[in-house]
Amino acid sequence: MLFLALLKVSASRAGDLPSFLKRIKAVTPPSNVKVHQVYFLFGQYDGAVLFDAPDLPSAKDFIVRISIPAVYKIEALPAIPVEEL
Repeated sequence: MLFLALLKVSASRAGDLPSFLKRIKAVTPPSNVKVHQVYFLFGQYDGAVLFDAPDLPSAKDFIVRISIPAVYKIEALPAIPVEEL
């Protein structure tokens, strides 16, 4: 299952965003999770993580592993390929 996690960083920690996003790539995910890419965003959200997990509980476990106090909002969205509709 593909997931898109959207990250919002607190304004007081915005300067930490680049190092935080790079740290996500360095975190060893659970064996059943594969990180495809980490993105820096301009707009409502500050960063995004595109990853595969077998189910919602596994996705939640990964999100908890990558979260830090600087991130005050993470919204995880399951992504369904158009071919599967």
